[in-house]
Amino acid sequence: MKLPWMSRSDKRKWRNASSFPAVTELMALWLEGEIGSWPGYQPRYGPDEETLPFTGVLAAANRAGYLTIGSQPGSSDTRFDGQLWEQRAAVEGFIADRALLLALIDAGEKADLKVQLHSLLNAWGSDAVTVTTRGGKPNTSFGTALSMGDLDFMWRGCAPEAVDAIAGSHYVTVVDPEFGPNTRLWEVLEQVLTRPVPPPPTDAPKVLCSCGCTALGWQFCGDGCNGVVDQADGRCAACIDPSVIIDWSKVCDDEENECANCGAPFFSSGKYCSTACEDADAYDEDDLDGVDAPVEPRPVGPVFDPWASISAPSSGSHDAPF
Repeated sequence: MKLPWMSRSDKRKWRNASSFPAVTELMALWLEGEIGSWPGYQPRYGPDEETLPFTGVLAAANRAGYLTIGSQPGSSDTRFDGQLWEQRAAVEGFIADRALLLALIDAGEKADLKVQLHSLLNAWGSDAVTVTTRGGKPNTSFGTALSMGDLDFMWRGCAPEAVDAIAGSHYVTVVDPEFGPNTRLWEVLEQVLTRPVPPPPTDAPKVLCSCGCTALGWQFCGDGCNGVVDQADGRCAACIDPSVIIDWSKVCDDEENECANCGAPFFSSGKYCSTACEDADAYDEDDLDGVDAPVEPRPVGPVFDPWASISAPSSGSHDAPF
């Protein structure tokens, strides 16, 4: 049985997504099965089975800047109810990058696809496109214009800055005009995605060292690793100097685990690579409503702070989400 709510780990990831690229990267990870939920979809469910063959191109679309929230392949078949179901290949989502938007419009028009744009200015005047019929009658549509209330609901749990960035983007729907199996839509997406892909967001938790130690909210895992001093080198002090020892085996059980909070590898029978990560994971304001917040996490690991002189960085199928 799948629990009807998002995991704490996934909630934390979406809450930390404070930019448009951060949200597109998480959506790509959901399409690839790396995270279990996204806010506008049934928790703990991945893409629908019919869209599994296209998750690669959809994940690439998100990393290129097309934040997809709904898609389906073209098909035509008689289903369990004895009715003929016909689908147009379609995808819908948000684009903030003007160059990507123009490239998609140009490629779509050349391939005779229908490309439809919306913004919040026309949220109450929709010209949605029927993408699925049942027995010859309209059943499902894409491209219904969204209001700010719709966006707040769809991206609930994300940082307000990310929701504002989505609200300022274009809502883009691309539909193949023909019902039934067709590859044109996916070919156009792949064509547009040959443009340079921007680097991944730097405000999301990331591996800072080749040893796997991760920093989350500037809390380092400790036990010898204080993060990467020289970003060009890409190694922490313990990896540069063998005399600095990161001891992941204080309670060794001869099996490598991953920290339940930051994902760093360690050898221990516990769940966390350090007490800093255990403290950071002990409190979640969404799960402990009305409970007093705990005291600040106690310092862990060496007192040496290599960041003292370094400035911190600035801070699917998706079926239709409703």
